[in-house]
Amino acid sequence: MRAEGSCARSVRAAALHVAREAVALLPEPARRAVRLRRRDAASTMVSLAELDAVLEQAAACFARGEDAGRAFLADVRVAPPPWPRDPFSAQYRTWAFDLYARISGRGSYTVAHESSPFDFDAALRRPFPYATGSSVVVGDDLVARGSIVRALGLAAPARVVELGPGWGNLTADLVATGHEVTAVDVDEGFCRLVAERVPCARVVCADMLSFAASHEGRSYDAAVFFESFHHCADHVALLELLHGLVRRDGVVVFGAEPVDVLAYPWGPRLDGLSLWSSRRYGWLELGFDERYFVSVLRRTGWAVRRVGGPTSSSTVYVAREAR
Repeated sequence: MRAEGSCARSVRAAALHVAREAVALLPEPARRAVRLRRRDAASTMVSLAELDAVLEQAAACFARGEDAGRAFLADVRVAPPPWPRDPFSAQYRTWAFDLYARISGRGSYTVAHESSPFDFDAALRRPFPYATGSSVVVGDDLVARGSIVRALGLAAPARVVELGPGWGNLTADLVATGHEVTAVDVDEGFCRLVAERVPCARVVCADMLSFAASHEGRSYDAAVFFESFHHCADHVALLELLHGLVRRDGVVVFGAEPVDVLAYPWGPRLDGLSLWSSRRYGWLELGFDERYFVSVLRRTGWAVRRVGGPTSSSTVYVAREAR
């Protein structure tokens, strides 16, 4: 019986290897279609009408622990409604934010929706991701932050603006590395937390677009986004404004951003965890198809390279002004 089982496993492994090799030989559009079909086939597809009931089940799983909640949501997806052809058109933007309104249940998006409820004293002692108690979540976060610091490639001291620092973990890393850091966040609670946790950082309470639009002069060696760029309500405008924020020979780094193979160019992400975040908290959880992400960077005057990491969340995109 053991020999038969071993033989069966060998046959399955050989078949899987052949299937992967066959997919690799397909042209890119066909490979993308195969990846999308595989992902959807492995997911529980739900409608927006069913979303609240499904998220109630997720809440019960989170009550047992962070890993249990995330495991449940990992299998949940909503199929996107038909989208306009031109991702840069006003019609497409309307489609994206109408979809956000339906998912979040909060109507029109405003930056006021980017508020994160948390216990301040508890967060001082044990901020996210440590408060989750999940070695997977903590480990992925540490790897992602390390990938960003490495990709920056800046000798200290350098002037760095971090847009959307959240809990301030990367802010602390950058300051400890010896950089002069300006941390910009729209959430007053996060601003207070970062100021307390990282007293050497300059903290500015403002949304990304307003800060970039009001800034005068190319005074930063680097602009950094860590799980934050996808919360911007107008990512095209922000990419254009970054030219006035970063020196000509400076760098813009995007870390742990949801850039993936999507069926649509950009818009609200429809995986379980993103649906949970938008419905429960009202956050804007945009996602970007990688081809679109690269094209919009080039369209706004940036040359970009992708730096892969050991985990999906540790992939970094490094942009410099196109010459």
